[in-house]
Amino acid sequence: MVKHKDQHWVPRSYLEAWVDPETPDKYESYVHLFDRTGQAHKKKSPAKVLHMPDLYTIFNGASRDLSIEHTFGQWEDAFIKVRNKIELDADLTEEEVADLYVFAGALMVRPPHHIEHFAGQWRDIVARARTIKINPNVKAIPSLTKGPSLSLDEAQRYGDDPMGTWFKDNLATTIEILAKRFGIDVLVNQSEHPFLTSDNPAVTYHPPVSERFRLMPRGLGSPGCEVTLPISPRYALLFRHKEPTLHNYLVADWETVFEMNFRTITRAKEKIVSDRPDLFFVKAILDKIAEVEAEKQQYGE
Repeated sequence: MVKHKDQHWVPRSYLEAWVDPETPDKYESYVHLFDRTGQAHKKKSPAKVLHMPDLYTIFNGASRDLSIEHTFGQWEDAFIKVRNKIELDADLTEEEVADLYVFAGALMVRPPHHIEHFAGQWRDIVARARTIKINPNVKAIPSLTKGPSLSLDEAQRYGDDPMGTWFKDNLATTIEILAKRFGIDVLVNQSEHPFLTSDNPAVTYHPPVSERFRLMPRGLGSPGCEVTLPISPRYALLFRHKEPTLHNYLVADWETVFEMNFRTITRAKEKIVSDRPDLFFVKAILDKIAEVEAEKQQYGE
């Protein structure tokens, strides 16, 4: 039997916070899984959802390097201990706050659609480059960089083997930026409705900008950028540009919970997760999405 074959991009231990508390006795505990419209409802064990075979495995010939998968496992274990302390309203150490940055930063880049986005860009670059016909009699254009060049075969590896090439650097950079530029507030849900989560739980949010700047690229350093991560139906992390540390526990009223779930649902890839079979927010959120889309069409976006 192949060990660690199925690898979760949303950790099973993280999803266990959304287990239905009314799971019948002698049943395997389950979460409620929906599509992005609130339909296709299924009850699934956290162990059986949001995983892929060898997603983070590095292949060296016939051998399987599981270093990334094992590292994620260690980070997940550390996060669960911190989440338990948050639920007990206990003070966190600096190391435990660091564990929150690491866990959230990893969730920003480890979903397969994020990995495929960058891998696909490398494959497209190589495919285009291979169509270029080079005239050997024309002098090459001087390079504008002083660093090492990248051959087409090496670039092809970036597209075909993310785990063995660029993924670790991407992961480290994302965590570093989050830890250096963002402070954390913990949102405490005081409404009767839960924070939802999804197959893409760490959401980057950029505030609306004026028509003049709407086409400018925006990243984690853009003014007003926020990262949100629900960590249970009752708690969520809010990362904002301020001194890096854990700042406050903030009461989340109905409107705040709605906004959090709006971000979670609209940035989900395919699936949303709840601890209950009914999704109160979905219709209202879909109505809001329709309003946003109508505004985009009005401005020709």
